[in-house]
Parts: sequence; C-alpha cells; structure tokens
Amino acid sequence: MRRTRRQLLMAAAATPWLAGATRAQQPAFSVETLTFESRGRPIRAALYVPALPNGAAVVFLHGSGGIGPAYLTLAETFATEGFKVMVPAYYDAAADDGVRPEPVMDAWRAVGSDAVDWMIGSGIDRRRVGIMGYSLGSYVAVDGALGNSRAAAAIGVAGGWDVYVPRPPRRRIPVLVIQSQNDTHVSPESTRRWVDFLRQADVPVRLQVLRGAGHIYTPAQWMEVHRMASDFFQRTLL
Repeated sequence: MRRTRRQLLMAAAATPWLAGATRAQQPAFSVETLTFESRGRPIRAALYVPALPNGAAVVFLHGSGGIGPAYLTLAETFATEGFKVMVPAYYDAAADDGVRPEPVMDAWRAVGSDAVDWMIGSGIDRRRVGIMGYSLGSYVAVDGALGNSRAAAAIGVAGGWDVYVPRPPRRRIPVLVIQSQNDTHVSPESTRRWVDFLRQADVPVRLQVLRGAGHIYTPAQWMEVHRMASDFFQRTLL
C-alpha cells in the first residue's frame, strides 16, 4: 500500500525540498515546492493544497532557526482543515547575520507580503488570506501585515518587544498574539508590551497564553497553538 510521504525541510538553505506523494486513497492535501519573486530575488517555498478547500489561505513564517519539521506539521494540519498554506524561506531574501538591520527586516517583511499576494493571485479572495509567524517570524508576519501587506488577519506566536521594536501600524486588521507562559527567550512582559502598543494604536488585538510553555514547544503544545490559530482564522477569514 502506498502512502503520502514528504521530505522534511530542515533549513531555509536546504535543497531539494520536493516532497513526493503517493496514495492508496484521496489524500487530505498535496504538497509541492515553488519559487516566487520578492524584490528581484527568488524565494523558495513549500505549498500545501487541500483536497477540500475552504476558500482561505495561510502564509506561515518560520523562526530564526529556519524551516523545520514542527512548522511543516502545522502547515499540514491547516491544509487538512481546508486552508491553502505556504511556508516561504524568507532568508532567501537576505541572510540572517544576527544584527538584523532595518534593510534586512524590510526584505523579510516584503517576502511575507509577496507570499500573501501570491495566494491572492492564485485565486484566494484577499479577505481570506492570513499570515502567521513564530518567534522572529512573528515580527516579520505581524509587523509586515500591519504595514503594506494585503493580509486580512495576522498571528504572532512567541514574539515580543525583546525580539524587535514594532513600527507604528498603518493598517488595523485583526491580530492574535500567542504568548508562552514560561518563555525565557522572549519575556512575557515584552509580549504584553507589544500587545499594549498595538492596542494603543487601535489595532484589534487579542492575547492568548499558552500555559506551561517555554519558547521551544512540544508537539502537544504546537497542537494547542494550531487550535488557537485555527479558531482565530475561522472567525476572521471565514
């Protein structure tokens, strides 16, 4: 009996990424790799296409360690629910030197915005495309979505003022911030400061706390992150 198999995308620079799919029955989703352009640079991405689409899409932006198995499992879970999901390698736009000057951050935000535009260009209504990121990716996702992006909703996971200083928002789309209760890398205080900053700017932001979680999640905690994120996207995109 043949079943769907995928290669793990362990790092943003790793190649090849193409996952093969074989089946004994109709799978819940298919997965492929693609390349799109952002400011003249080719950006590699994994794309998960649901067999039974719900009409909405999610762009997921990885943390500082690049693309890893937990993010792909999250993408698969969203795809099983009917979301079209893209996981772009935004490091293709600019390498992470640890200093992260504004031009680098801006290049990463542009990747997120261009990934959203790619989803819209593929036939998804712009009101049904959300963006989500973890840790460093939470900044790229949310700060970008509140800038020039066309994302309709955004989620930041395990992010806060410790990682970045957010820009004044230009847009007021729904935002969910998921805070890790015992995070020692991004302090809970910095996450709440970020939420307060957005609220003072009239951004409709909701804060949820992942109880008992540190900065690095267990598989069970990632499932809880998915539950919170899915509930939010079901409300805001569908």
